[in-house]
Amino acid sequence: MMARFCRYIEKVFDFAEQMNSLGDRRKQPRIPTASIWASAFFLFVLRRGSLNAMDSELRRPKRMEKLIGKVKPSADRIGDVMGLMDPNQLRQRLCRINHQLGRNKVFFKGGAWRFVAVDGHEFFSQ
Repeated sequence: MMARFCRYIEKVFDFAEQMNSLGDRRKQPRIPTASIWASAFFLFVLRRGSLNAMDSELRRPKRMEKLIGKVKPSADRIGDVMGLMDPNQLRQRLCRINHQLGRNKVFFKGGAWRFVAVDGHEFFSQ
């Protein structure tokens, strides 16, 4: 199911390009920003309740290595780096995702503002 989800977000949102274009204020990062952001993203996709829950998920051998890389961030590092990222670049990504979902007719056109509530227990739930 995870492989199918990853193919979908890559096809529709050009996900790898979006991740690789992210940056933060660290001088010489040992763990790429894309790996840290992917860890935080999959925290929500996998519906883990906290960074520590995601940390235990990342410590499993060969778990999400294709997505995050061989060097996986700790829960503290994820939180620290997310705090160093410029929020405007994340807003731009969200705007692009919002626009693409509007084009795919996932959202109704009803004005200048969109509010989205996500609920469900499976991938692709709205």
